[in-house]
Amino acid sequence: MADIVQAVLAHRSDRRPAIVGDDRSTSYAELVELIRRLSGGLRRHFPQGQDVCLVVSHPGLEESLALTLAGWSLGLRVAVLPPYLKARELDHVLAECSPVVTVSDVTPDAPGSVSFATLLDGPAAEPGTAAAHAWLQTFTSGTTGRSKCVDRQVGRLSDDIEQLALAIGLSPDDRVTAMTTALSTTSVLPALYAGATVATVALQSGRQFWQAIDDQEITVVSGTPYAYEFAVRKAPEAERLKRVRMALTTSARLRPSTARQFMRDTGIAVRNIMCSSESGHVAYNDSDDADLLATSVGRPLPGVDVQIRDADGRVLPAGEAGRICVRSPYTATRYRNRPDATAETFQGDWVVSTDVGFLDPRGFLHLTGRDDHKIHFGAAKLDPQELEDVLLRHPAVRDAVVSGEAHDRLGQIPVARVVADGPATAAELLAYCREQLSATKVPQRVEFVDSIAKDFKGQPVRPRAVRFD
Repeated sequence: MADIVQAVLAHRSDRRPAIVGDDRSTSYAELVELIRRLSGGLRRHFPQGQDVCLVVSHPGLEESLALTLAGWSLGLRVAVLPPYLKARELDHVLAECSPVVTVSDVTPDAPGSVSFATLLDGPAAEPGTAAAHAWLQTFTSGTTGRSKCVDRQVGRLSDDIEQLALAIGLSPDDRVTAMTTALSTTSVLPALYAGATVATVALQSGRQFWQAIDDQEITVVSGTPYAYEFAVRKAPEAERLKRVRMALTTSARLRPSTARQFMRDTGIAVRNIMCSSESGHVAYNDSDDADLLATSVGRPLPGVDVQIRDADGRVLPAGEAGRICVRSPYTATRYRNRPDATAETFQGDWVVSTDVGFLDPRGFLHLTGRDDHKIHFGAAKLDPQELEDVLLRHPAVRDAVVSGEAHDRLGQIPVARVVADGPATAAELLAYCREQLSATKVPQRVEFVDSIAKDFKGQPVRPRAVRFD
């Protein structure tokens, strides 16, 4: 069983495209050569066995992917970050991953950072063979505080990628969408493991979406629910769908109404893949039943066990909703430097998630909500406390609470309710948030209230606004 690095390196003489998009095409042979050049740079800069996390921030998928695979081959920890993080957010991420080295297309060489150009300036070298012992580090959006760094061994990740690629039947003939340049364990890595082509597709409008599907000769549409909300805004012409054989959604639960609209417009069923940073890929919906396709995330994948438990840890029978717990050889194993959070979530062989749902008598898993306050804003999962902390630093704010408000297209939107302590307008507070937060984290609306309800612990009472239908 090859790890993901060896699976890509096996195509070193393959001239077929590995990644296409934005008037750029990179063959497998070119991708492997880029991995070799970056491996040479990493060997020159980091002694073998050094504990360091490469924090990758580059807008290009090819560069981010090649550096990730090169770093893994040498046994390094790698965290791939979106390039739009604000300085305050980046500082938190760096602290969680410490010790770190930031690698960027724009960061000048300095203590704790190195540029891509520097790594590429020198002879290439063969990648290492230590990927199974390397780590992927991803970040939760937090439930009661800051994001947590999830540690997942690449050996477990590689096995997970392989079993997903087999379950959905990916082949070298496929062309799979990547909706962003972020490294995706559900689309990008399984596609490359199978020797398929990854095509980057921007989300701008329904018309543009379907034009790109046709132009890039896509066979497998893979995207978040937010992407499908774009897709159903404009019914495609039948000619644009002639190559599409499958549509997959992940990251959050697709609203049944959107799934049904997509089916009406295209004749193609959207199949859910349930996954998380902690659990890996959990379930895949391979049903032919239209109602199950719209309402269930599928049955557990091979090698994955799912239990539904109540608040006391008792396993519940089919049909009863509770916390979804997952056991498999593919899961993460810990939160880095968070022993208390690790003990709460990683209980023996089981990952105890904050997702709530039930198993039906046929073994299909249904999500009914979440056991926390995370706001599902499009494809993003927001921690309301982070937004509140920013608002509370404003001199005109005495108290604040942020919660999710149901939204027909985006699932939820973050709305801030503020108790003022001086003259301020909603526009001023939103502008202040934009200076401190990434665009997806800025509240969509600010409302002024006289007081904010608190529970017995003094914590704000957040209204629940989860709506899936």
